[in-house]
Amino acid sequence: MKKYDERETLFSRIALQKNTKEYEEFYKKHPSLKYEDDQNRNRNFRENLRKSVSFKEQFFPIIAHNKAFIKSIFLTARNYDVNNKRQKVPLNFSENIKEITKYFGATNVGITKLNAYSYYSHSGGLSNALNIENYNRKIVPRYITAIVFTVKMDQNQINRAPNFEELLATEQGYLNVAVIASRLTMYLKSLGYKAEQNNSEYYLAPLVPLAYDAGLGEIGMLNHLVTKKHGDNVRLGAVFTTLKLDYDKPEEFGLKEFCKQCTLCLMNCPSHAITHKPRIVNNRHFYKFDENKCFEMWQKTGTDCGICIQSCPFTQGVDQEKVSKMKNNKKVMKAILDEHFEKYGRRNYTKEELKIVRMDDDDKRT
Repeated sequence: MKKYDERETLFSRIALQKNTKEYEEFYKKHPSLKYEDDQNRNRNFRENLRKSVSFKEQFFPIIAHNKAFIKSIFLTARNYDVNNKRQKVPLNFSENIKEITKYFGATNVGITKLNAYSYYSHSGGLSNALNIENYNRKIVPRYITAIVFTVKMDQNQINRAPNFEELLATEQGYLNVAVIASRLTMYLKSLGYKAEQNNSEYYLAPLVPLAYDAGLGEIGMLNHLVTKKHGDNVRLGAVFTTLKLDYDKPEEFGLKEFCKQCTLCLMNCPSHAITHKPRIVNNRHFYKFDENKCFEMWQKTGTDCGICIQSCPFTQGVDQEKVSKMKNNKKVMKAILDEHFEKYGRRNYTKEELKIVRMDDDDKRT
């Protein structure tokens, strides 16, 4: 199978500087991406948040320290010594590992085997916040097991997408992922096994296909992992390790057919980035997606949008008994959608600001 390549991801591409060797080499190989990438190059979408100067001065500092905090805990975990006295751990300790990861803060946990093609072939240079320069660095598979987990984001904040509260939700989700992954990494090292975390600043592999392999959910029309209980209102994290455990299997609960009936993420996407057209990547079912159009919406809102997350019926909560009967049953799928439309319409958007970012009129100066 063809390996994934982090250099081909949007954020790696638009971080390339014009007239550099890396820039010239990449677009010589991928000329069709050059024009649209150049339109989004070196643009900080948060600067475009449509709020007053006072708002930005008071509330941007809520998340301004996140990368520095992630760096500190990442390096703490990376520099933590592996115990020379290795504990003998049985395969069925996987259930304990899941409960321990939940104890550290995870919402759900799955475990899957790492194959050579699970990894990125090369790093994309997206770890600058950790003071790691790794563009073009070849990734050598060193681990056999991926412990993949989800972290649920704040529902009230996501339901205010694409406003600032949505950005607070995703940023806190990524921070929680890093905390959990750091603790799990150090725990595994304490048992005598090598381990390395994947978080928002450092990835050895794309996590959506691994989360699918680990049985945490299915891949939805918006190309996110969609879980049965929380939809795609989750962030993903993972720890790779040399510890061998019992592995989970993918669980298909009928999402592919459900997405065909639903298409709410597609209908609500303001940038028309989402499509219903399938694409197969390493034997997994994804959908064609225009990531540049998506990022253009980030530029307009000053947040990472999140309307697609908010639009998914599973994000808003679906009767789990119906979900258990949904596969190959269009009647049940229709019942789920009818119930969703009756409660929320096309999307459950809350316009009123949350107290955390509410300002008095006197403070709303420009």
